[in-house]
Amino acid sequence: MVSDFSTQLEPQRFPQGHRIDAQSDFDGHVYVIVSGKAELTFRCPDGREIGLTVLGPSQMFGVKTLFDPDSRGFSLTTLTDVVVAPIARDQLLAWMSKRPEIGEQLLRLFARWAKEAANSLVDFALADARSRTASRLLMLSQRFGWRDGDAVRVVHDMALTDFAMLVGAAPHVVDATLRDFAESGSIRLECGSVVITDAQALESARLGGCGCGDRGPGERTH
Repeated sequence: MVSDFSTQLEPQRFPQGHRIDAQSDFDGHVYVIVSGKAELTFRCPDGREIGLTVLGPSQMFGVKTLFDPDSRGFSLTTLTDVVVAPIARDQLLAWMSKRPEIGEQLLRLFARWAKEAANSLVDFALADARSRTASRLLMLSQRFGWRDGDAVRVVHDMALTDFAMLVGAAPHVVDATLRDFAESGSIRLECGSVVITDAQALESARLGGCGCGDRGPGERTH
């Protein structure tokens, strides 16, 4: 619904690698992604940075800061060139007054965002790196994958360091885990993409690693 209205707005472009700080850069706007991908991260008080999720076309960011300006620690980094449609707070409220279902959509979006963030933090606390790697692969396949024969192809547009931050483990640990999944036949690693050939095996790996208490050493410090 909101993404449909956003087609009426002037698009804004961000280059690959552009970083947007939630508290200082959103400037009272919600942004709808028209094209491209971006990674949402959170910087902990001790300086560690963890990846929460990856956003793509038709998804929004900035909803939380629109109604809660104190969003310290959250930022968005573009993984590709990204085109967004910025929606000012007053414009959004005007749409909501005319179309109450827009408010309902935003509430669902906020609830889904809160659930994803909570699940990510629980994963970092309770799941091992293998489980988290499988979980993030499945998340990316659901959001960006498409059928390729009997498999699902995911063009992720992520460097190993980006994916490792999303997993919350050191890049060499994530690389070894991906190669292990590939050797077992669960995935194929190709240039710029991952082909998931056995989603059930990844789901088993995701469920099998809970409770190990591994907090990845690859979380960034600043």
